[in-house]
Amino acid sequence: MNYVDFAIAVSLFIFFFAAVIMFTTNYFSRYSGLTKTSELKPMAESLFNVLLKRKGIPENWDLNYSISPVKVGLMEDLYMVPIVIKETNGSTRTNEPVIARIPFDEKCYNKSWNTTVRLYDENNNEVNIEISNTTFCTNQFLNVSNITWDVNISANEIKIYYLYYSSDQNITDPEYTSLTYNTSSWIPSDRDNYTESTTGWGRFGGHWGSPTLDSNEKTRGNYSVNITDSFSSDSEMGLSYITDIFGLSNDWYIDVWLYIENTSDLSEVNVSLDDSYVVIATNVLNNLTSNTWYHFVKELDPSLWDEVSESYGGPYTFNASKGIFNTVFYLVNSTTNLTRTLKIDGLHFKKKPLTVKTFPEEQIEVISYNKFDIMRNLSYEELKKTIGENYKLSVQIDDETYGGQVNQSADAVCYQNPSIIQYRNGTVKKIIPKLCMWK
Repeated sequence: MNYVDFAIAVSLFIFFFAAVIMFTTNYFSRYSGLTKTSELKPMAESLFNVLLKRKGIPENWDLNYSISPVKVGLMEDLYMVPIVIKETNGSTRTNEPVIARIPFDEKCYNKSWNTTVRLYDENNNEVNIEISNTTFCTNQFLNVSNITWDVNISANEIKIYYLYYSSDQNITDPEYTSLTYNTSSWIPSDRDNYTESTTGWGRFGGHWGSPTLDSNEKTRGNYSVNITDSFSSDSEMGLSYITDIFGLSNDWYIDVWLYIENTSDLSEVNVSLDDSYVVIATNVLNNLTSNTWYHFVKELDPSLWDEVSESYGGPYTFNASKGIFNTVFYLVNSTTNLTRTLKIDGLHFKKKPLTVKTFPEEQIEVISYNKFDIMRNLSYEELKKTIGENYKLSVQIDDETYGGQVNQSADAVCYQNPSIIQYRNGTVKKIIPKLCMWK
């Protein structure tokens, strides 16, 4: 071998040796980074679950944020009620109002603050609603309420809605706008005209009462029609609407709200209709509660009513298309001189209404924006004390971040998982929060 060949061989050896050293260095450098990443990944998931899957200690730590919490957690309870609307009459409905009676908190655990109620359709669009006929637990915590909203639905279609509420008193009032009811096909077309004055109303049975108007206890509009009376010897007292009503048929429905201040000692509370030949009646006493409005909706088909009484000279069959000449609401009692108050509101007739089915309440946990906002007032050091980790971290919720920019050069590891959040304005939204951590 000459010196030239030897020099070339030595040069090649040095080149390949340097390449091996560089490769080995890069490999172990990457291996070290991978090792660090593999160590951080389960820690990031664990810390995500601590902050974004738990409520913290105490659970309401955000209400007294002048004192550092034992554990920071961003979750809170949210309650959800699915509601299914069905169109079964084969006709398209536009802006038709539907009413659902919602038992928000029957045992009064104070879990439904009145400003938190929100309704969403199946496409996650918030729906304008009207809350009425509410009874409260304490303060502004809801007990039971009516929820009304407008529905656009095609013939024989099914739609699903989701009603949300919580105990979070930081949620602002939604300030809903008035609903745009389309009730042009109803009789009367505004669904309330019959009970806005005493015209056409008379006393039924009773001893001495006369129909009056009540501007305080009503379901809608300005007034309800009411009577306070005592039972006479015939043991019946109530209200009758004697104005003739035409344009109906037996497949139409009567829709009315009834209220009795005290249902005790009553044996019956009847609704009856008279086509001048046949009277149909039904007893609704078992559906009534004292001092609570009851929504009565029933098809005019006589086979669905409890009693059918023919006039002399029959046989006759009840036929609403002939007209309704007496619509009577009366109480029955076995003793005389017992005084009771009956109120009627929203009396109207309509074709087959939409079917409303309310499902049992579901409890879910969601991110509280209020807790997240309060957490952003905590320093790194304060937060580290509550979570027990000595790493830098960043929490991103929607477009807002706690902890600043992620340090990518420090081999940051991130974990994310779908969740739901309720903002201070009450908006309920599906999001994908992300937590990143690094040395």
